[in-house]
Amino acid sequence: MYFQECYKAGMVFNQMGAIAQGICEKYMKHIVEEYVVPDSDEEYNEKERVLRTHSLTRLMRYIQENLPEFQVDRQKLRIIDGLYFATRYPGDDSISIGKEELDECQDAVLECREKTVCFMEAQKQRSPARQEELAQDMARLPGRPNG
Repeated sequence: MYFQECYKAGMVFNQMGAIAQGICEKYMKHIVEEYVVPDSDEEYNEKERVLRTHSLTRLMRYIQENLPEFQVDRQKLRIIDGLYFATRYPGDDSISIGKEELDECQDAVLECREKTVCFMEAQKQRSPARQEELAQDMARLPGRPNG
């Protein structure tokens, strides 16, 4: 919600790139945590490693391998991958965010949220026993359009 309010207000600052990546990262980690069921210790360990990454590319790859029905525009997310560090820490790889980059961040956040909600809805249809739990999860997701 903070990101959305800042974006609507026309604010542009580096931290917003890190926030946008963090939002997408959390959406995808939620999908991994809730819907990927490891069948072995090796798969469990891989899931745990993926849940510790900040790489959207790595998260997308893992989700594609384990939940191919979760479809997201990978290009939109690749554009903001790496902003978590590049906008927060000084150095050779640091960057400054402008309005154009912030628009790309907004597109990625909306894409990730929409695909996450759609996926959760589809899962809810498959498993009526989890409907209430999923409804509560969706209500807690940041960036709801009515906010």
